[in-house]
Amino acid sequence: MTRARRIDVALVLWPSFLAAGLASLLFFAAVDPRLLRDAGPRMFEDLDREAGYALGFLFFWLIAAVSSATSLFLVRTARAESPPESDGGIGP
Repeated sequence: MTRARRIDVALVLWPSFLAAGLASLLFFAAVDPRLLRDAGPRMFEDLDREAGYALGFLFFWLIAAVSSATSLFLVRTARAESPPESDGGIGP
């Protein structure tokens, strides 16, 4: 992996990790993972509280990583802006 690629990975994963931590903190302050277990699909019926927190954090991290990667992609592929046209030296 090249140095530039490692920097890009760090630029995506670190802010998304922090955002996922904040999102988990705010979300799980109001919602108990056991309620999600009971309301979710049957594949989660044996899920304990700690696993619910972990899955929630990973979900938030995935969403934030996609957002960060999209932002990085848009910045890297943005067209160069053309300089403003001169009006012949007349002031504002």
